[in-house]
Amino acid sequence: MKPSEDIIRSREKGGAGRGPRRRYTLLSILSVVLGVLAWQVTARFTNKLFFVGPRETGAAFVELLRSGDLQSDLWVSGLELSYGFALSVLIGVPLGLAMAISRRTAAVLDPWTSILYSTPRLALGPLVVLWLGIGISSKVLLVFLGALFPILINTYVGAKNVDAQMKLVADAFGATRWEQFRSILIPGALPHIISGLRLGAIQGILGVIVGEFFGSRRGVGNMIFAAAETFDTAKVFVGIAIFAIAGLVASLALKAVERWYAPWRQNALE
Repeated sequence: MKPSEDIIRSREKGGAGRGPRRRYTLLSILSVVLGVLAWQVTARFTNKLFFVGPRETGAAFVELLRSGDLQSDLWVSGLELSYGFALSVLIGVPLGLAMAISRRTAAVLDPWTSILYSTPRLALGPLVVLWLGIGISSKVLLVFLGALFPILINTYVGAKNVDAQMKLVADAFGATRWEQFRSILIPGALPHIISGLRLGAIQGILGVIVGEFFGSRRGVGNMIFAAAETFDTAKVFVGIAIFAIAGLVASLALKAVERWYAPWRQNALE
């Protein structure tokens, strides 16, 4: 059976899984609501100099919006994340596929992948800012370095573990390398690729934070650093909440992509 037929059948059966999916969605929402309530209760019994609740954080958020400072910080951080993440996808996915297809490519790239992935960005941050300055370029590079390797490694693992039986059947029917690549390798590796994108997005957000902490004129990370120096705890929590929500939104968006392009994986998990 062709992978494309699997996709069609999985989408036809998707309606059967909507009930459980809705229950899981409600459970996730309930979990978040309970977490926010616990946050507010904890804040009531904590010194406001060190810890504030969602009410104070929301008030600080509104104040920042009215001043216009938050919009420019969000724009700068958003550009840094978008450019760096897009670059990591454009390079990481093809390299991961190339490593899965070619043993020679894997032998060359695998050691560097391990070396660079294990190097902490906290150590690279000052060097990157020193090399590229406090402009957007240094943050884009840190986002790229953070997001690249989860995407590359997951793509490689996913493509490498594609069912060998499907490849043999394709060979038996005379499928070309391009047809096998398009109809077997990519669909088979897609769930791993999307998982890599989710991890890469989170690592990219951390790259923005690290870069803006070490040197920047604007950005949400710079706002957090400046607020911490003046003990403006509510503004610090606004920045933390923004990055947390950005990570959640990115994860949910990529989950939606996975449900559409790899529905057989979702149905297997439900």
